[in-house]
Amino acid sequence: MPYQAVVTPFDNRIALKQIKQSHEKITRFSTTSGTNGTIPRIITLGGDHTVTLPALRAVHAQFGKVAVLHFDSHLDTWDPETLASNASSYATINHGTFLHIAHEEGLLLDGVNIHAGIRTPIFSFGDIRHDRRCGFEIVHVNQIDRIGAAGITNKLKDRIGNQKVYVTVDIDVLDPAFAPATYPDNMLFGADYRGTPEIGGWTTRELIQILKGLQGINIVGGDVVEVAPPFDTQAELTGIAAAGIVELLVELMVKRPIKD
Repeated sequence: MPYQAVVTPFDNRIALKQIKQSHEKITRFSTTSGTNGTIPRIITLGGDHTVTLPALRAVHAQFGKVAVLHFDSHLDTWDPETLASNASSYATINHGTFLHIAHEEGLLLDGVNIHAGIRTPIFSFGDIRHDRRCGFEIVHVNQIDRIGAAGITNKLKDRIGNQKVYVTVDIDVLDPAFAPATYPDNMLFGADYRGTPEIGGWTTRELIQILKGLQGINIVGGDVVEVAPPFDTQAELTGIAAAGIVELLVELMVKRPIKD
């Protein structure tokens, strides 16, 4: 059932509460409307990657702590205190810190979370140490050259095991040649820093093969984010790729329902 959350553009703290409330509203409606004994799950479409945080809060309220499978070119576990110690409470919640916040709030399982497709610039070795403290392992983008898509899938499944997992896909995990319309605005520190698209990403075909290989994992929710239609090509390459990824996530959920 498609549902559009009403979200304020003026305060991200309020917006995150509104998104969480929307998740809870959909879950309550689905539960009372009858779902053949299965627990309803939600796929969120964004927008700023920060929308994963309220989704994880809503998932935690229903399922408890979960693993996170994070497809992205960036880590998104940066500690806002390290990035900018004088940042406001508004600026510290953003698309580069939401996984750090999720860890600090106790939403994530330890030792089973994993990033896939990473090719971000690393500011310091402290970034990696902190990422590990948040419970993540990293699959770098160029590992696919050595072990192929099947090898990447095996690493992801070995890490996650049979844990309940939330799958979040930042469209910039794809190379800009295949997904040019990703948000170019990085609002860290309350300023406008351009340049979150990263060259050297996976092809759409490679990502499709990796996702198809995940059949059998225990998905409790997911999202596809950072799609920016105003920046897309006339052929809508990014939108087509994002729609295909959503379809694959739905397929993975349908093939493994979660019973009450």
